[in-house]
Amino acid sequence: MKSVRPSLVKGPAKAPAGVAVGMRKEAGETREQMEDGHRLVEEALRESEERYRMLLDGIRDYAIYMMDPQGRVVSWNAGAERIKGYSASQIIGQSFSCFFPPEDIERGKPAEVLRVATNSGHYEEEGMRVRKDGSRFLAKLTFTALRDPAGNLRGFSEFSHDLSERQESEAKYRGLLEAAPDPMVVVNTSGEIVLLNVQAENQFGYHRDELLGRPVKNIIPQGFAERLVADALRTPEVALAQQMGMGIELRGRRKSGSEFPIEIMLSPLDSAEGTLVTAAIRDISVRKAAEAHLLENVKELNRSNEELAQFAYVASHDLQEPLRMVASYTQLLSRRYKGKLGADADEFIAFATDGASRMQRLIQDLLTYSRIATKAHELRSASSEDALHQALLNLRGAIEESHALVTHDPLPDVLADEVQLIQLFQNLVGNAIKYQRPGVPRVHISATGGAKERWRFSVRDNGLGIDPQYFERIFGMFQRLHKRDEFEGTGIGLAICKKIVERHGGHISVESQPGHGSTFRFDLAAARDAQIMKTN
Repeated sequence: MKSVRPSLVKGPAKAPAGVAVGMRKEAGETREQMEDGHRLVEEALRESEERYRMLLDGIRDYAIYMMDPQGRVVSWNAGAERIKGYSASQIIGQSFSCFFPPEDIERGKPAEVLRVATNSGHYEEEGMRVRKDGSRFLAKLTFTALRDPAGNLRGFSEFSHDLSERQESEAKYRGLLEAAPDPMVVVNTSGEIVLLNVQAENQFGYHRDELLGRPVKNIIPQGFAERLVADALRTPEVALAQQMGMGIELRGRRKSGSEFPIEIMLSPLDSAEGTLVTAAIRDISVRKAAEAHLLENVKELNRSNEELAQFAYVASHDLQEPLRMVASYTQLLSRRYKGKLGADADEFIAFATDGASRMQRLIQDLLTYSRIATKAHELRSASSEDALHQALLNLRGAIEESHALVTHDPLPDVLADEVQLIQLFQNLVGNAIKYQRPGVPRVHISATGGAKERWRFSVRDNGLGIDPQYFERIFGMFQRLHKRDEFEGTGIGLAICKKIVERHGGHISVESQPGHGSTFRFDLAAARDAQIMKTN
């Protein structure tokens, strides 16, 4: 069997004519598709760059620009133009070193910035920069090295912010701080002092450098720093908000170690470093000493009043028995020897009898006055109308004798000591009947609802009236506006009324004009269900 050897092809194989035409057509379509794809990518890139440029131009508070690896400006936003003073056409292609002060250029600062950014990836600082017009400003700057996917350096970006306004604001704030009359301390949320004024130095005995950066606990050991620190239940904002605007009494500590009372007022201050707290500190040593002295005086006054009340009670109580004996024997002398010892003797015995009777009434009124505090009952719900009816029964003799007409509106239940309420109505109505012009005494009692759950009572009469200059005087002890031969009395009745009303937490006053009657007004708490108030 013969083997068949394939022939070797010396040149390229030729495709049939129809196949070749088809392949050229497909290749043409592929190139067109690729070109269309490139155009779409380029258009998308241009749109993206335009949006990015518009975004950067919309940022006016920050200067943002790009540089090539040598530090020449290749892009420029509106914020950079506003802050640095150059337009894009003036600065693009120029070295960024023109933004540095001459002294920084001389010592190679621009090259150093690029070197550090290249090696570490970024560089940040706060430093002085120069505008186109030569003016200087403080700026916060961030430089970032820009690299391609292969790691090759393509250039740098700079973000910078003008701190001039902040610097001016801080200067003004420091000036206000120094001008404050009280010591002022500014503390961060970690409890460290970041600023203080000269008054704080003088108050606590430290030099400024000894306190800056130190814990505020060095001068306010307790109660301040704890208010600024968040915990598991409070965020820093809540912790601060709970303390702002409050007058907080604490203890301050001087450098010498001595402590003194202080009052602090806290207020928040937002800054680039976060929230700070300004504390106004006031030495209240004098105020505390005055308060302690006042408290001691009040205690002494209360003790004196208690002793005086007790003395009045004991004295009036113990004097009643011998006085009754004197009154009884003078009355016996008057009955047995009247007209037998001569006119002078009769007059002397009458004086003695009258004096004894007046002394008895005076002692009885003093005893009543002292018992307002020493023999008081609990304040309970009581009918003021029932109390008035009981007072009118006690005054029945005076009412019948004078033919007085006493009327009243419906009266409310109040929170009162019923015995003292009867005494109050009895004294006021009794005075209205006593101090009268010729004619029928008319007295009307009413009550109106007032604010804070209190009733306002009025006792109005048609009597003699009172000159306004005596409105305060008549509520004092032993104060009389008439002679004894005109009207009987000890001058204690209205003082008793005043003390009763004040014991009930109220106030008593009078409105009157001579010849036009008087209206006495006082207020009492409205009765509440099951309410009992214990007072002294």
